[in-house]
Amino acid sequence: MKVLNKVLTVFFILFGTLSAFAQPPSPGGPEAPPSPIDGVGLLMLAFSAISLGIYVIYKHKLKTKASV
Repeated sequence: MKVLNKVLTVFFILFGTLSAFAQPPSPGGPEAPPSPIDGVGLLMLAFSAISLGIYVIYKHKLKTKASV
């Protein structure tokens, strides 16, 4: 379980840092409309959602096995 937490922490730190520098600032300044999510951002979002879903299901199964 501790290994899974370390892997998830490294994953979110790595991709959080990469996504922060993924796009240059917009030329319109802070009042410019936000950019849409492109293909890479959508892929990272889907992968994160699937990873979180697997984690939640795994945690739920551990709790239900322990109570039996």
